Amino acid sequence: MPEETKRRLAVAGKIEAEVNRYYARVAKRYTAAGVVCMALFLVTICAIFVFGSDYITTENLSYLARDFGTAADEGGRDFGKIVYNGSSSTRFSWFRGGVAVTGSDFYRYFDKNGLSVISESQSYADPVLAPSDRYMLVYDLGGTGWSVYNQLARIVSRETDEPIIAGDIASDGSLVLVTRSRDTRFVVELYNAAFNRTMLSYKDGYVLSAAISEKGDQFLVASAVPSSTDFDCEIEICRRGEETPLAKDMLSHQMPLLSAAANGGFVVLCDSAVCYYDAYGIRQKTVSLTGMTLKYADIRGGSAALVGQVNALGSEYRALVLDAAGEVLCDSVLRERIVGVRMGRNTNDALAYLRTADSVVRILPGGGTETYRPENGEILDLVPLNAGALLCQKTSASQIFDD
Repeated sequence: MPEETKRRLAVAGKIEAEVNRYYARVAKRYTAAGVVCMALFLVTICAIFVFGSDYITTENLSYLARDFGTAADEGGRDFGKIVYNGSSSTRFSWFRGGVAVTGSDFYRYFDKNGLSVISESQSYADPVLAPSDRYMLVYDLGGTGWSVYNQLARIVSRETDEPIIAGDIASDGSLVLVTRSRDTRFVVELYNAAFNRTMLSYKDGYVLSAAISEKGDQFLVASAVPSSTDFDCEIEICRRGEETPLAKDMLSHQMPLLSAAANGGFVVLCDSAVCYYDAYGIRQKTVSLTGMTLKYADIRGGSAALVGQVNALGSEYRALVLDAAGEVLCDSVLRERIVGVRMGRNTNDALAYLRTADSVVRILPGGGTETYRPENGEILDLVPLNAGALLCQKTSASQIFDD
């Protein structure tokens, strides 16, 4: 190596790189902050596994993996046609931007484009769909089987010891089931978000309906209690983990039919009245159904659509629509025989949908009506959408009133 090159290398080796002391200090602080954050993250993970081990199951972890990053698209107006093999006993329900369809031997879920996302076999003689914002509870009315789904897969499938009478599920996955016990009493079973049974409550009355709040911290039980000459309706609002009910209410000469969570409280439909309760179990309002023989009802989000027969001939039917506070949105009499009702999802689009033997009547926000008659096929049910509704027939369902 030439001497000149050696001298240059020797000089270059003595040159020290310039260092900005300010940026060096910042880099050290960011490095320290990163180490602290990683340590806190590891401590948090360890604390979750130590103190929350009861809620960490393989089923929940698999659900997290399946549902991570997904979201329901409920903003679209158009809904694709769905095709299935159904029968007159097929059940339908809106769920997370799509439609759930179930029969005695299957459960299917379709997204808003009409594509089949879930197709599961089951063996439920009389399946009932009970949706929440995040979960769908399917149980066999009079049987012992129940399952929980999200919009991608089945989360859990189990059996109860005795026949199921009623059920409801909260947004966090907590659920309540009412079963008939061997000693002629009814049992209210409460499950946590990990689907573990955490509470049993024995009832001597005839429990006909139950509902759980959106957060899963409260639940309502509606029972028919024999009185001297008739039945009274007993309403109990309970808090998770407490044996004594938070509140009790007795409705004389009433028979409970449906119940649901609404506005932080509950709404209960009886055969001749609708009662609204706050979160403390105090009855806020009672809407009388005097003058009509209740035939069909649907409750969604606390709002209720009710249809009752007005005269003995059955030629006139009263349609009554109430909001979540019990205020009347529509009260009209139709000279048509109504065979079903569904509460509208978007009250700016439709208050309710009435089903006749061969047509669908949409009740508009202003109180007017529109009628749709399919060219052929039996009308099994309706699923209200944000715009229009799905007309459900034996083998397929398609959108109507989508203007």
